[in-house]
Amino acid sequence: MKKLNTFWNTFQRSLLDPSYYKELAKVSFWFSFKYLFFLLACLSLIKSVQLGISFSTFRKNIPSFVTVGMKEMKAIYPKELELRISNGKLYTNVQEPYTIEFPKALGDMEGKHLAVIDTKGSADNYPKYNAIFLATRQALVFPDSQNGRESTQLYYFSELKRSLYIDYAQYTKIVKEIEPFAKKVPQFIDRFVAIGLLILPLLGGLFWAQSTLFGIVFLTLIVLVIDKIMKTNYGYKSLFLMGIHGATWSILFTFLMEMTNIKLGFVFNAIFIAWMTFVLVKNREIKLVV
Repeated sequence: MKKLNTFWNTFQRSLLDPSYYKELAKVSFWFSFKYLFFLLACLSLIKSVQLGISFSTFRKNIPSFVTVGMKEMKAIYPKELELRISNGKLYTNVQEPYTIEFPKALGDMEGKHLAVIDTKGSADNYPKYNAIFLATRQALVFPDSQNGRESTQLYYFSELKRSLYIDYAQYTKIVKEIEPFAKKVPQFIDRFVAIGLLILPLLGGLFWAQSTLFGIVFLTLIVLVIDKIMKTNYGYKSLFLMGIHGATWSILFTFLMEMTNIKLGFVFNAIFIAWMTFVLVKNREIKLVV
């Protein structure tokens, strides 16, 4: 309770009392860091609650998504199709090229196919098939993104250690084995989200504090120039410690902007410099009076 009172007092004075910054110039780094971390952890907690509310509205749809997904998975494999891979080569019992379409639940895919089987085709002609997967006699071709560029990747059937045979009955058997695990997906998601929401305030506060300190390191250089011009002579270290608390206004303002989806560039920096200048002016006035 005492620590909470200390935080609340520091928070109020960091926001409203420029004269308090004379004391902050002499505190330890860890005092200021703990203040910043706790402030950002509290704001991360608010974000966590917001995400929890958003998830609760989505959560009720997960069971139906799983049900539809399993239904489409069962229907996606054609009943007449038989595939056999032997000695690194693919054989089928259907007329080729043979096309497998996306599930209807995904809607219009603008003419793109899920897969095309063409054992007489070539991997070099992959684009013309307009499919995600292309199965040729010797390889499975699929898209691969590397360094931001679209390319293709090949899986050669010769890499299989043994022969493989699959038909509709075999496929249906595999889907039925997966089904009990699929029904537990909502429970897994609930646990994962719950753990994530509990951890978010701590990890969010920590990483947010680190990135904020990184920014204050450079912003303090600007404040140092103002300090020299005004001849308040605090020095970089003191200004940096003051800046950790001086960032409170910037943090709160940008947090509210984020929560309300308002985007303005350099707001954090502008508010920080303006507030720290105000603090220096007020403390200079106090010095002159004294």
